[in-house]
This record gives sequence, structure tokens and C-alpha cells, in this order.
Amino acid sequence: MKEFLRRRILQPILNLMKQGMSPGKLSATIAVGSVVGIIPAIGVATLLSTAVAARFRLNIAATVLIVYLMQPLQILLAIPFIKLGIYWFGMSELRMSFEEMIAMFREDWLHALKELWVANLAGISAWALLAIPAGVLLYLVMLPVFKRVLPTGTIVPEVSPEV
Repeated sequence: MKEFLRRRILQPILNLMKQGMSPGKLSATIAVGSVVGIIPAIGVATLLSTAVAARFRLNIAATVLIVYLMQPLQILLAIPFIKLGIYWFGMSELRMSFEEMIAMFREDWLHALKELWVANLAGISAWALLAIPAGVLLYLVMLPVFKRVLPTGTIVPEVSPEV
């Protein structure tokens, strides 16, 4: 089973990650995918990571793969980001259980959407304030690792599709 997971899952991911990338580009790809992958807005991460990866000429497929791998962490960190945003911006704390949120939507869904949207916007703002320092830190941590692991002076060529 261990060999199967390494051969069928881990090795193809590693091969995808190394295609046409220097240690710097690979570190940037992982940093962008990781940081964008935890944005507390469901459905935004893929589009945002694709745009950032295209802008900085990173491997888009690898960046999106990292985003998808970060989705469990995105869900786990959504509430802490929202609470941090509420605290940082001095908003009234949102104290509701899941059942209360459902009841709120049933009673007046427009009001519920407004209340929860403001809280989610505070969470996105907290993420945005932390994203660049976290991304830079992750890049700086990963760069020496990839410089040591990847062969020096060589860039694995990208596989181009046959036309």
C-alpha cells in the first residue's frame, strides 16, 4: 500500500511540481498556492490562485493543486479568520450556533446574508493582512529546501502538448 501511494499519488504530484521550475519558482508556487488556498471565501481560491500564478508566470496546474490540497485547512481556518477580523476591526462579535444561523436564514434570509457577509468580509480582510507576510515567510523557508533537493543549475523542461 505504501509503495502504491508513493508511485500513484506522491510521485506524479512531485513530477508535476518540478516541471519547468527553478527552486525559486517552485517555492513561489507553493507559497502562492498555500496562502491563497486558505482564503476564507469558498469558491474564490481557484480563480485567485490562477490569476496570481499567471501574472507571475508560475505553474498554474501546480498552484491549483496546492490550493486543492489546502481546502481542509481553508475550512478549519475560516472561523478563526472571521473572529480575528471581527476583533481587529472592532465589530460586534457574531455569537450564533449553526442552528441559529439556519433559523435566521429561514426568518429573514436577506438580513441573515447581510450579517454573515459582513463577518465573512472581516475574515477575508484579516486573511489579506496576513497573506503577504505569510507568503513571503513560506517562500523564504521553502527556497533553501528546494535549492538543496533539486539539482543545481538545471530546470526540468515543461512537457509541451503535441500539436
